[in-house]
Amino acid sequence: MKTTFSAHHTLADLLMDLQIAMGECGVWECEKPTPKALQSTQPFCVDTMSFEQWLKFVMIERFKALLETGGALPVRCHISPMAEEAFKGKPEESVHHLLRCLDRIDQHLSGTS
Repeated sequence: MKTTFSAHHTLADLLMDLQIAMGECGVWECEKPTPKALQSTQPFCVDTMSFEQWLKFVMIERFKALLETGGALPVRCHISPMAEEAFKGKPEESVHHLLRCLDRIDQHLSGTS
């Protein structure tokens, strides 16, 4: 039980850091996707929304729901490679903290931190 609490607490802290990083690089204030867009079955909803929309309205919201219910966390996570691809057109100094946050989430959930 203590390990589960600790893993959930760490993820909550990492999500808070991610939200701050998204705000710092100007991708937090993105348009809310339509209900139809949220029904995408493609990885990262690439066919219906931007990556920052997926982060804010899908990934973060799903993780928050798991944290609220004490649900089992994923045992694997590989979001940072997609983020690197999605943000490659932005200046590195503006997305560095964001990419680092996602990398830390990947490491935490994959057990490599």
